[in-house]
Amino acid sequence: MRTRLGKKWIFSAAGLGLLVTVFSASAGNPVVAWGAGKVNNPADGHDFGQSIIPANLTNAVLVAAGLRHGVALKADGTLQGWGDDTAGQVDLPPGSNYVAIACGYLDSVLLQANGIVSAVGDLGDAVASPTTVPINLSNVVAIAAGQYHCLALKADGTVTAWGTSTTPGTYVANVDYGQSAVPAGLSNVVAIAAGNYHSLALKADGTMAGWGRTDYGQAYIPPGVSNVVAIAAGFADSLALEANGKLVAWGDNTYGQTNIPSGLSNVVAIASGAWHNLALQSNGIVMAWGAGGGSSTYVDFGQNQVPGNLSNVVQIAAGSLNSLALVGSGPLPAKVPLTVAGFGTNGFTVTLPTRNGRVYRLEAKDLLTNQTWNAFPLRAGLNGTLWLNDPSSTTPQRFYRASQW
Repeated sequence: MRTRLGKKWIFSAAGLGLLVTVFSASAGNPVVAWGAGKVNNPADGHDFGQSIIPANLTNAVLVAAGLRHGVALKADGTLQGWGDDTAGQVDLPPGSNYVAIACGYLDSVLLQANGIVSAVGDLGDAVASPTTVPINLSNVVAIAAGQYHCLALKADGTVTAWGTSTTPGTYVANVDYGQSAVPAGLSNVVAIAAGNYHSLALKADGTMAGWGRTDYGQAYIPPGVSNVVAIAAGFADSLALEANGKLVAWGDNTYGQTNIPSGLSNVVAIASGAWHNLALQSNGIVMAWGAGGGSSTYVDFGQNQVPGNLSNVVQIAAGSLNSLALVGSGPLPAKVPLTVAGFGTNGFTVTLPTRNGRVYRLEAKDLLTNQTWNAFPLRAGLNGTLWLNDPSSTTPQRFYRASQW
């Protein structure tokens, strides 16, 4: 009997060399945390136990970090949270059909396999709440959470946003910067990121769009940046990873958060906290920079001090003042490139770096609402690149998930 350690993830193949999540999570407690929250002392304002990983957390395949709390998605599709629960942000619903998670300031946003979004935590302003998910929002394939706003990427490549935006009220008067005002005509989006007060979208052609607060230029896209495959957004800075492995950072640099470490290469995933950033390299090593190692009692809590023995990391998340890493059972990169070979009878091709002793499979469906996935033959890993082909596609867009056993 083969024990399944991997987790399947949905992604949309819409014309770009995307990054697709394929995890090989440890069977035990695979989550490592550092930074604020190593003790549970809410009286000091920043230690709510967000870096104390529950001893009973096992088989995590995805982690997310908020202001002072964390959430893990487990291999069976269930959820587990820890840290600050003053707003109910870790009062997570039961069920085993979840496929993605995101953490905001005092809220948690959850995506089910059927494309439906829910949220728990801070209700905020009754009109502009980050947990008031728009009615009839459906066919969602990705989610992101900022400080007081949330984003959802739909299967048709459009973005829906809610929470604080452009209509000041008694609760949101000082945090409305248009971060939920999605630009008119924005389409062909394949990835989203939410900063504290700004939003980013990655389009299928490798270009980006930004909106919201711009006082540090964080929502303005730098000229010359192209072929982007991943994005991240912090308090007032932004990150973009290009297909050639180059990492670009812009916006606020008060704590060195846009000073990309020299020699950083082979990056496969990025994450942004409030004033620090993380990069995961293909060898499973995490690099961190920005706030965390200075002398400011306000922002420096060791969140950029990666534990020296941390390795085999397959996913990263950055909270406001802490960092999380998901450790895998081997050095498989957390994310692998997806390339679109063409449409119609040409189908799609997913390229996967693989390892000996592992088995891989690609599955597809034309609509998120379809109950079943079409499975392609299992393939053995060979410590090299596998091309998982789908020659049967006859539609301009298809949804895929890849598995590793």
